[in-house]
Amino acid sequence: MSSESEKDKERLVQAAKTFFFHMQDLVAFTNTLIELFNSTMNTQIHSMNVKEDANVKDVFEQIFAIIKELQSVLEAKYNQMQKEPLCSKIATAVCSMVEKNTSVKELQQSAKELFKNVHTPVIVAALNSSNILGTLESSLSLLMTCPIMNLQLSDLYRKDTEDQSNANTLEKDKSPGPSKIGIVDILKKLQDALKAEHVKNTTESVADQLEQIVKTMRPILELLQKAINTMESKIPVPKKASDP
Repeated sequence: MSSESEKDKERLVQAAKTFFFHMQDLVAFTNTLIELFNSTMNTQIHSMNVKEDANVKDVFEQIFAIIKELQSVLEAKYNQMQKEPLCSKIATAVCSMVEKNTSVKELQQSAKELFKNVHTPVIVAALNSSNILGTLESSLSLLMTCPIMNLQLSDLYRKDTEDQSNANTLEKDKSPGPSKIGIVDILKKLQDALKAEHVKNTTESVADQLEQIVKTMRPILELLQKAINTMESKIPVPKKASDP
């Protein structure tokens, strides 16, 4: 086999490995976003629990459904804010407490409860104005049309295969062991999944396609990270007891 063909095979394996780890990052970032929504928006969305033998399409569909749910929550919160601005809500609450001759202690407790989630409208406004979730939804929808969706995560990368491959390399074992069979199996599945009609199904063309898919995933990861950063930056950090 030519060195060029070997190089393309290495590109394909590396792209598959990168895709696998990008998928792990997608799940991790999505779970972080879920936690932030649950803590600031009073939602009860379940975190994702993805196994390595999970179907790629199933994972993307789950992430897509979660992003749609988060977007729905955001829209509902934003619409509620438009109907009842925060300043009006505070004024109404204060007037109500005064009319009831609320004691100072009760007033302090009510104010504490009122301002406990005062950062939520700020988060809602920031996410809504940036349309991060809407862009995420569109990007995921586009990515889900890729033919790689029919594969399992374990078809793309298996740690045991890499470990065996590294061990064989150290031992300079030239015999066709499990690692070589594993890599050949991965290559075959990728070629079958990514082959295009009227295009010669070469390792080079398949590697090109998978590398392009990986490039498409990066902006999605960046958007998720941006959404997380936006929310975290608006959440006040509680002061420690030692702080002045």
